[in-house]
Amino acid sequence: MSLEQVMAPIMQQFREIETCIECSAANMLQVPEVFYYAQKAVLHPTAPLFDQETQTLKPRCVRALKRIFILCDHDMDDALNDEELNEFQVRCFNAPLQPAEIVEVKRVVQEKLGEGVNDLGLTLTGFLYLHALFIEKGRLETTWTVLRKFGYDDEIKLRDPYLSIPFKKAPDQNMELTSEAMEFLKGVFSTYDGDKDGVLQYSELVELFSTAPESPWEEAPYKDAVDRTPMGCLSLSGYLCEWALMTLLNPNQSLANLIYIGYNCDAASAFHVTRRRSVDRKKQRTERDVHQCFVFGPKNAGKSTLLKSFVGRPFSENYRPTSSDWYVVNVVNQAAGTRKTLVLREIPEDEVKNLLSDKKSLAACDVAVFVYDSSDENSLKRASELLKDVARQGEETGFGVPCLFIAAKDDLDSYSNGIKDSAKICQDMGIDAPVHVSVKERDLNNVFQRIVLAADRPHLNIPETEVGQNRKLYRHFVSRSLMFVSVAAAVAVVGLAAYRSYAAKKNTSS
Repeated sequence: MSLEQVMAPIMQQFREIETCIECSAANMLQVPEVFYYAQKAVLHPTAPLFDQETQTLKPRCVRALKRIFILCDHDMDDALNDEELNEFQVRCFNAPLQPAEIVEVKRVVQEKLGEGVNDLGLTLTGFLYLHALFIEKGRLETTWTVLRKFGYDDEIKLRDPYLSIPFKKAPDQNMELTSEAMEFLKGVFSTYDGDKDGVLQYSELVELFSTAPESPWEEAPYKDAVDRTPMGCLSLSGYLCEWALMTLLNPNQSLANLIYIGYNCDAASAFHVTRRRSVDRKKQRTERDVHQCFVFGPKNAGKSTLLKSFVGRPFSENYRPTSSDWYVVNVVNQAAGTRKTLVLREIPEDEVKNLLSDKKSLAACDVAVFVYDSSDENSLKRASELLKDVARQGEETGFGVPCLFIAAKDDLDSYSNGIKDSAKICQDMGIDAPVHVSVKERDLNNVFQRIVLAADRPHLNIPETEVGQNRKLYRHFVSRSLMFVSVAAAVAVVGLAAYRSYAAKKNTSS
């Protein structure tokens, strides 16, 4: 029985088997070939590139090859002409193609796939077909060489050296997109907005990220983070907000996707590091364009409802407790005509303790708000406890942040003494009086503008616990005491010098 008869049905059933070879150590039959194919299976695996079941290139491989095709299509006419094909060959294999070889390549493609070649050269369809043909013929090293020459790793993602960010930043510093990167992103938006209706439809957004390993906004925390049209389309503002959020949370991921969609510059031109928040407090202003706000509060206080209203979602009476952090982001217009991007991060009540266990947890926070149900005394009490926990954390770590109290559900009757109690809590902690809102009645009382204003003035509304206030008074007392001692010492020195001068003059006259 031949080897093929035995192995053919097995290899048909188990597609992951790449090679079957007959060998004999005793007879020295194909022993070197065993090691060759073993090495080839590791260095040039089939699984990441090719789906044996469907006999097609895998999606991530197609996306990478599409990006490579676009990078090589210098004249952007959607085809690789002879010069571009030759340049591609030299870059990947260090050898030029002869004119006859180029003709032969295009002939092979055109015979099997008419749309693979046009009057301008080899099309993307033909380029992908060629690589599928290489793989089917067992020449996986050809496709892997191309991918690796363009910086891809074994998972068909760009390798780390291509995504390195040279900046070092302190915990209370953030990354923001530069104006250069913003202009690039606006240009990309315009390019993929095919019908020029000012929004990206789902299909247009899919096409925009068709050269990335996958669309980065299909999963949390980006999926439900911005305002969309009733048809699910993304405006330019929402699109830029998604990029701002990704840059804030994961600069490496943001840089990778910038490169995947065609940004050819380095990280230094894409990002800038914000000034330290401690410096902002001393200068009593911030230069940041993106503010992150932590949203604390007890269960059923109205945190999620507030976040939904920020991105245009309708009010709902149904209550669903949030089990994990949730982000939303939008642009806030200020009275002075400035526009700031505000990121709201909801912290579930059960996760607060875990969050504050990290001493640097507040370093990323520009402003914190504490939402409570204004009709529920227990809700206010719990919100005040959370405020004290955050204030204590800020005092102990030096990452104190401006804080605001938000009295939600203002359409309901407040419990007796509710307004008085909440005002006293704010007064005792040294922050502004609560902001009363009712999402149900669409009375938001400029709450988002107030949040941004608090973040813009980082030296104000920083809560103080009783311990913190006593410590501050003690430091003030010590400082004043030292000042008095210094003044007294200076007076004594001056007096002594004057006395010695007077004594010397008296001795001289005698």
